[in-house]
Amino acid sequence: MTRQYTISADKMREVLEVSRLLAVTSDLDHLLMEIAKATQALLGAERASIFLHDGGTGELWTKVALGAKPIRVPAGAGIVGHVFKTNCPLNIPDAYADGRFNREIDRITGFVTRNLLSVPMIDLKGRPLGVIQAVNKIGGLFEREDEETIELLAAQGGVAIQRYHLQVDAIQVVELRREMDLAKHVQESLLPKHPPEFERLLAVGWTRPASITGGDAYDLWTISEGKLGIFLGDASGHGLAPALIVSQARTLARALSEIDCDPRWVLTRMNNRLVHDLELGRFVTVFMACLDQGGQLTWASAGHGPILCRRGPGHAIEVLYPTAPPIGVLDDFAVDQTEVVSMECGGLLIVMSDGIFEAQGPDGDMFGVDRVVQILNDGINASPEALLKNVRDAVVVWQGKEEPVDDQSIVLVQCR
Repeated sequence: MTRQYTISADKMREVLEVSRLLAVTSDLDHLLMEIAKATQALLGAERASIFLHDGGTGELWTKVALGAKPIRVPAGAGIVGHVFKTNCPLNIPDAYADGRFNREIDRITGFVTRNLLSVPMIDLKGRPLGVIQAVNKIGGLFEREDEETIELLAAQGGVAIQRYHLQVDAIQVVELRREMDLAKHVQESLLPKHPPEFERLLAVGWTRPASITGGDAYDLWTISEGKLGIFLGDASGHGLAPALIVSQARTLARALSEIDCDPRWVLTRMNNRLVHDLELGRFVTVFMACLDQGGQLTWASAGHGPILCRRGPGHAIEVLYPTAPPIGVLDDFAVDQTEVVSMECGGLLIVMSDGIFEAQGPDGDMFGVDRVVQILNDGINASPEALLKNVRDAVVVWQGKEEPVDDQSIVLVQCR
């Protein structure tokens, strides 16, 4: 049923003017000031204030206070707190006769409050956002017409506040997206544009993040000794924070390998750095290897695995397991000694993040390591590029969609 108001045509025009301002300005301070001025003028009040709710402190505070200094009160205290809590208007003809009235403010300011008219400002779902309050009706008491007028103004204020919050949220989303896109661009720029070229080695890599940025990273580079550097890292979680962590690990791997390309030494120094930088519960699994053109693979794994390796065409695929805990977990970090893997012509190394073999199908079953092994065996004569594509395509079919739940990365290296 439509509400019938009894306010005069002149006052209605003033209220509609406030509505017009609402449509053309996004400056909340300016708009609320205009609503407060209209409240003071149309109701013939000595003062008018607009209290907003501060969810962080649980207080109501005067966003606009005409003729008064800023005030903060608990959200459930005093007359404005009562109006906010009950979400109902309150017309107090004698402030000092009402036990909810806080006399302390008058005592401090020297102002004498005679009567009050307070109305909640609500959003479109009826939830209170703040309170409009008119103080001291000039020449008498606040009447029914005043109540109707301030209720209309309060409705305008509620819409203004809600619209402002929606605009702020939209701007923050746009800014966050821009920052995430920038982070994605930076992260992608760290990936090798083209794998390094070796006469007797072929290397390819690929990664797909589960969100705009990912917690996986891989790298393939030439170490000064003429060896191929191989890195694959997987930071816990996915998103911006893991992307920063795994990028830092990748940078450390590159820099440290120029000093000493022993993967055990590199991972130890990497942990010494990151264990003090990472928050509790954050970690990164890392596979690091150096492969020379004679097929000699020196490797170490900090919590990353399983790693698959075929030493040559006539050999079965074997599994290399982690030799140390993940990076960033323990101060006392030790990497087990591993044998140098001798790879013949046609030998193959495949390193994956857990987003590959833990990819879930529609029924919840994981893709598994055995399926990867089968793909590699079926493509015994295929190139690294073809094998990588075969694994990627099989995972997409298995999970029933292109987008993964977890970040996915693969590195394939073949001796020739």
